[in-house]
Order: sequence, then C-alpha cells, then structure tokens
Amino acid sequence: MNKLFPIILFFIIGGANFVNAQHTIQHVQTLQGDPKVYTAKKISQEIEIDGKMEAIWNNAPWSSEFMDIEGVHKTKPKYQTQFKMLWDEANLYIYAKLEEPHIWGTLKQHDAIIYHDNDFEIFIKPKLSSPVYYEIEINALNTVMDLLMPKPYRFGGQAVMHWDTKNIKSAVHVYGTLNNPNDIDSYWAVEMAIPFTSLGNFGGNPTPKVNSYWRINFSRVQWQHDIINQNYIRKKENGKIIEEDNWVWSPIGLINMHYPEKWGFLKFADDDLQSALPVYYNIEKTAWNIHYLQQLYKNKHQYYTADLKLLEGFSSYVEKNLSKYDIQITLSADMKFYHILLKEKGKNYYFTIDSHGNYTTNYE
Repeated sequence: MNKLFPIILFFIIGGANFVNAQHTIQHVQTLQGDPKVYTAKKISQEIEIDGKMEAIWNNAPWSSEFMDIEGVHKTKPKYQTQFKMLWDEANLYIYAKLEEPHIWGTLKQHDAIIYHDNDFEIFIKPKLSSPVYYEIEINALNTVMDLLMPKPYRFGGQAVMHWDTKNIKSAVHVYGTLNNPNDIDSYWAVEMAIPFTSLGNFGGNPTPKVNSYWRINFSRVQWQHDIINQNYIRKKENGKIIEEDNWVWSPIGLINMHYPEKWGFLKFADDDLQSALPVYYNIEKTAWNIHYLQQLYKNKHQYYTADLKLLEGFSSYVEKNLSKYDIQITLSADMKFYHILLKEKGKNYYFTIDSHGNYTTNYE
C-alpha cells in the first residue's frame, strides 16, 4: 500500500488561464450538460399493469421528448419517445410511449440481450452515497432483462446478471400489429410497477421519502431493419449490422449510459410537482469535474497533482465553483492515487471522490 501524505489546499480563486482546444478537454466539455429532473406524484391507489394508460395517469405529466444520447447537437430522433412516472408506498410506476411504424421483436427468453431488439431501458440509482445501480430492459414482446451493477464498467464493475427485480410487473400494449411488416403501426407502450423492496438494502425502509431524489435515466435502442421472408432483421451494410441509434431522456454527452453521475433526477413528491435540481448537485458536479480533469492530467504526466490550478480546464470546469467549498487533497507518495474532499463552507455537507471513482457524501 502506498504511503499517503496530506496536502491541504484552501483556494483563493485567481485568474488561472488555460487553453481548452485539445480533444481531451473537448471530451470533458461533452459531459457538462445539466441533467433533467422529473417530479413524480404520490398516489394512493394501485395501478393495473396492462400497458394501457388508464385515468390515474392523468395525474402525471409527460416527460420531455427523448434526444440523442450525445446531446442536442446531434440529429433529432426519428420517432418520439416520452414517459410518465407515479409512486405509492410500495412501487414506482412507469408508463412509456414509443412511436414506431414497424413494431417488432424476436427475443423471448428472460435475461436475453434485449437491446439486440428495439428496446426501452430504465437505469435506476436509488442512493447518492452508493455506487450500486440497476438496469431494466424490455422489448415489444414484454421480454425483460434486468441486472445489478455494483459500480460502472469503467471502474471495474461487472454486471450481476442473476439478480432479478423481484415481483416486478410489466406489460406491453401494441397499437398496431406486432411482427407484421404489411402495415404501418402507431406506437408501443410499456407499463411497469417496480417494487421498492426489490431495490432496497437489507434492514432499511425501501420507500423513498417525500422530496427525496433518485438518479434515473431512460434509453431507447433503435435499429434500422430489413424485411426478409416477412421477418424483421437488423439491417446490414457491407456485411456488418448498422450501428443502433441511442435515444435518451437526459443526454450523457457520449455513447455510454454507464455514467450514472450524468443521469437525470427523479424527485418523489406528494402534491407539489415543481421540479428543481437537488441542493447537492453543484458540489457533486464539481467533484466529478475534478475527477475527469485529474484523469486527463495523469494520462499526460503519469501521475496526479495536488495543485488543481495545474489541471488543464481548471478555469472552465472547476474554478468558478470552488469559492463555495473548502478542499482537502490527499496524494499518495508516488502521486498515483488521490482523495479529494469538498466541504460546503458554513455547513456540514461534504462530497469526497478518489482516483478510482469511489465517492462518499453525507447529503442523504
């Protein structure tokens, strides 16, 4: 284990000036968009899960339309996708509408690789202080793939495929005809009831508190297709399957859904449906920006730095927020590991992150 020595830096913001034209800084720029927020209303009646939008769903607003996973600068999705959410003491309810002139699906086995069909995907991270999150995918045949991620792939996480969303209810209703290439369809709708107990930790109350937040995002994988012998297949070009479109609710900035710190927020409300980012969002974003820039610095120098002003992009992505926080940096003797603590001035709130992407917070 490397010996650690602490370097404590409390910054007085100055006029550091950096050039941001390098490709690596452009990559960091793609991750700067603020996430979207959806406020879900609490209800007192259970919803029948049949894929049809019954009257209770009038209590829920439609989400904004999905866009390309890389952001608004990319081509607008060809077909509209939106969702609604509600909740009660037991379940998170989701209703999604996916416009589609050709509704098809082939995969029928639970935990098949569902995104090889056109699919709808839900990514849920209930606890800010835990790296654990969940992924649920569903196709037009109502075939579900679900998994648990202990942490993102880029930090060494491996999907736990034998995990299942216990007692989940799901249904798909097709407004058109499924797997029939001879007509034009309208849309397919997904409806789910996800039990809080299936996502909860042992010994804790799994039901969210009013005005609490989860990280959440939704993705739609859309393939170009050919019709051969009256069957839909993924379209090929020069012998290779054409890459899918990835349409999402809250854009990531790059083609990778496994950046949970870039997902949107779900706010659990009672009657007040106003939406706003949680109070801890800014400190979390600042900490992650430091992490991104430290990785770029190490790629160039083979070690990390305790002086954040040396980070390329410091003035653009970090400096403007540091006046709000006290900062403590701990660097290993070989400078190949760091730990950073951001503490909100005048308050007890903090957020920590290290070079392995491990983080903690006391905001929850």
